[in-house]
Amino acid sequence: MLQHVVAITWNDQVPADYDEVVVKVLHEMIKQIGTVRDYRCGADLGVSSPQNAQFLIAATFDDVDGWRVYDEHPLHNEIRTKYFKPYIAQRIASQISY
Repeated sequence: MLQHVVAITWNDQVPADYDEVVVKVLHEMIKQIGTVRDYRCGADLGVSSPQNAQFLIAATFDDVDGWRVYDEHPLHNEIRTKYFKPYIAQRIASQISY
């Protein structure tokens, strides 16, 4: 199994309640990408100090090939461009196997 995690910090241009928008968009997206085994995303709860990234995505795949299908999928790239690129101050991602 492969776990893909993305931590995002929004820039100052992000609209209010934008987390709700991208959660809906991402959940619709994964319905169309068959290699996704589990997908969780949402706003940071803000319970730790110092503050964490503001939005997290955690996706599970069977293997690297399954992740690559997701990573290179045209819909995924469209969503990155439209919903994320204008509003990201920082993005950090990593993958692990288990």
